[in-house]
Amino acid sequence: MKNILSFILFGLLILSFPNLYGKPYNLACKGAILSSGSIFRSEEKQDEYFASLERFGKKDKDLSTYIINDSIKIGDDVNGYVGKVLKNEKHTWKDDSTGYEITQWTNTGTNWHLYFNDESFIDDSTAIIYSNRTGRINLYKLSLNNGELTQMTADLHVRPNVWHLKDIQTLWYLNGDTLKTLNTETLKANIIYVFTEYKPVSFSVTCDAKYFVFATNKNPGYTRKCSTGPYAIYRLNLITKELTQISPDYGFRINHVLCNPVNPELISYCWAHVFEKNKPGIFGVPPIRIWWLNIDGTDGGPVAPQEFGLHRTHEFWFPDGSMLGFTARYKFGIDKGKQFIGAANYKSGDHFMIPLNVEAAHPQIFSDKETWVTDLYNGQYLAIYKIVDRQLKYTKILFKHNSSWSTGASEPCPEFSPDGKNIIFNTDRTGKTQVYTVRINLR
Repeated sequence: MKNILSFILFGLLILSFPNLYGKPYNLACKGAILSSGSIFRSEEKQDEYFASLERFGKKDKDLSTYIINDSIKIGDDVNGYVGKVLKNEKHTWKDDSTGYEITQWTNTGTNWHLYFNDESFIDDSTAIIYSNRTGRINLYKLSLNNGELTQMTADLHVRPNVWHLKDIQTLWYLNGDTLKTLNTETLKANIIYVFTEYKPVSFSVTCDAKYFVFATNKNPGYTRKCSTGPYAIYRLNLITKELTQISPDYGFRINHVLCNPVNPELISYCWAHVFEKNKPGIFGVPPIRIWWLNIDGTDGGPVAPQEFGLHRTHEFWFPDGSMLGFTARYKFGIDKGKQFIGAANYKSGDHFMIPLNVEAAHPQIFSDKETWVTDLYNGQYLAIYKIVDRQLKYTKILFKHNSSWSTGASEPCPEFSPDGKNIIFNTDRTGKTQVYTVRINLR
């Protein structure tokens, strides 16, 4: 009798296993539905997958050790689960050189916040970061109040490229070729669209959340008739799911597709340069880097005059959508080596450039439209600048980040918190890329 009761209890335990300890398990069989609501299929091989992420390229294969056979034993919890809260990993100190308070928030695996031209912050004290701490890249909330991390996704093929519209608490991301939305408050994810023919390389979402706008290589293969390309920009209607090409077919790489933060009709993109060997595209500087396009594909063109020998890079929209900021340096001619920070109106040609030793830094501007930050000032320094009426008023060095820039994740990409109290950035100064903040208290 005792044996029979033990057998019955064991059976009940197995049946209730999915909710053991109040958390779901991941049943990762091909074509299965994960406990988080994620649907996945057997995707392309690891090399093919990373090759499609052109901004990150081969050098970033170390960011995640993807499991190719998509097989996980029941109960392994290898990939975590949506809503999982992780303990505080933060370490805070005062920088000896500058006196600013620095906090390292992560130390497990590789961690980095969203790219500099996207919105990393959900609110004043909560940021979105990527982490491969489970062996796969997923999204997490980072609390700057207590250091807790909350897992937002538990997918197998999250691409390190998302778009976040803070005002409507929504984030768009790709799990392989599947476009999904994520509510940043409830953490509920929904499948929106599966790309079969034209795969997004760079994407953005219009501020009214009507269109998913992306660049694609229409012929990523290589043949005798055509080596690769053309590139083009498409819009996906997020309601009707209608796909429409809105740019001509271009014979150059398109990247950094950015929807204007206040005007849903306006998009910027770049003619992407190639400065590294064994990367797709033609090596060298594009004659004009920054371009604009309207959402219906009836107008567009280059942004401001680009002076002979000048290379602009790392463009971003001002918070009010009025101008595009950038860093620039002369790569040729009598001014070769001179460096600048600047901005341009997308259509009128009105622009300015201020001499600053910022190399190809990632710049950002606070909502006051006067305080800037870059991640390369006189070398590996994080610095802020006050620019009023297009005149530099002061420069303050915040921290020597000493990042290697050897991967996309290790690029510092500083961003202001909405309240101006912190700047979030990445660095691999300790070996692996981790997420940091510097306390600045602008307000």
